[in-house]
Amino acid sequence: MGALDDLLSVQATDIALTQANFTLSHLPERETFAHCDAALREATSRRDATTGECAALEAEIAALERSSHDLDEQVARLEKQLKTVIAPREAEALQHEIAERRSQRSAHDDRELELMELVEDKRASLEGLADEIATLTQRRDDAARALKAAKTAVEGEIARLGEQRSAQCLVVPGVLLDAYERKRKARPNGAIAKLTGPTCGSCHMDLARTEIDALRSLPEGEHPECPQCGCFIVL
Repeated sequence: MGALDDLLSVQATDIALTQANFTLSHLPERETFAHCDAALREATSRRDATTGECAALEAEIAALERSSHDLDEQVARLEKQLKTVIAPREAEALQHEIAERRSQRSAHDDRELELMELVEDKRASLEGLADEIATLTQRRDDAARALKAAKTAVEGEIARLGEQRSAQCLVVPGVLLDAYERKRKARPNGAIAKLTGPTCGSCHMDLARTEIDALRSLPEGEHPECPQCGCFIVL
C-alpha cells in the first residue's frame, strides 16, 4: 500500500467527518425540541397574559367593593340626616342624593357580578393552561433528552473519526498531506481519487492512454495528478 492509498484512506475519513458534522447540525431531534420548546413558551405566555387579566379583574372588583362600602356609608349618613330635617325641599334634595348613591351602588353590584363571572372563566382557563403546560413541559423534557442522546452519539462518532484520521495521517508524508489539504479547499470530496479504467474518480473524465502511461512513468517521489481536475490519482 503506497502513500496515495494511505492518503485515500484519510480522505474517506474526512468525508465521513463532513457527513457526521452535517448530521450533527441537522438532527431531526433539534427540530422536535425546537417545536416543543416553542409550544411551551407560547402556552406559558398565554398563562402569564391570562394571569395578568385575572389580576386586573380582581383589582377592579376590589375597587368596586371599596366604592360600594363608601356609598353604603354615604347612604347611611344621608338617611340619618334625613330624619332630622323639616323643610320639604331639603328633604327632597337628600332623598335625591340617597337615590343617586343607591343607583350607583346597584350599578357597582351589577358590574361586580359581571367581573366575578369573568374571573371564574379566567381561572378555569388557567386550570386548563396548567394541565397543558405540564404536558408540554414533559414533551420538551423528553425531546431534550432525545436530542442530548442523539448529539452524544454523533459527537462520539466524530471523536472516533478524528482519532482515526490522526492515526492515518501519521503514515502519510507531511509534504503530501499539505498538498492534499490545499487541493481539498477546491475539491473537498475529490482531492484524491482512484483511476477506474481510464476514468478519474473525482471529475469522472476519461484520460487518454498516453496520459495514463505518462502518469505511470513518473519518477519515484512524484505523485500522479489528473490532468483534467488536478486531483491526486491512485493508479
